[in-house]
Amino acid sequence: MSAIRNLPRSIRIKRNSYKLRTDFRTWIDVERILMDDNIPPNFKIYVMSNNLDLFFGNENIFDEPMDAIMSGILSFWRLFKNDDKSTETKKTNTDIAYDYDEDYDLICAAFMQQYGINLRRARLHWFEYKSLFDGLTRETQFVKIVGYRTTDINKLPKEQRKEARHLKELYAIRKNQPPKRTQKEIEAELLAKLKE
Repeated sequence: MSAIRNLPRSIRIKRNSYKLRTDFRTWIDVERILMDDNIPPNFKIYVMSNNLDLFFGNENIFDEPMDAIMSGILSFWRLFKNDDKSTETKKTNTDIAYDYDEDYDLICAAFMQQYGINLRRARLHWFEYKSLFDGLTRETQFVKIVGYRTTDINKLPKEQRKEARHLKELYAIRKNQPPKRTQKEIEAELLAKLKE
């Protein structure tokens, strides 16, 4: 129980600390907003603040530079971890792995199967949820489907490609949207737009 109490509940900008909502549902919505190309980057913070009441209505945060606020949000979203895994050497996979709107039932089923957690009733901090989400195994249908979606068919033996292509198309995200950018690309774009 003390570990849960010690989970972060605020972001620091310069010398100021700003409390924010930490429930995983709020941060799933934050992720949706961050990934939504229909919301201009310089309005995403306001959408989060107004629609999610992310900062509990604390308007003082808007005295801070917008890029610093966005950096704080992105940092919390990443669980305060740097995502500098050698991406330069790896080709970025542009396949969309999952979508909360399409996959939420599968994610709920995976959490129930693997952890015995009913996500529809659970009260989880974003850090707890994300750690459990990242720990889901291939025993769950959700992770199997993510695997089908992100398989690099060209790396498979020829006799497996037809079936892999079929599964990839069968379980593809159906939304009309361009290929999803990497987390690092989204962060760089958001911060660049805020500095304009």
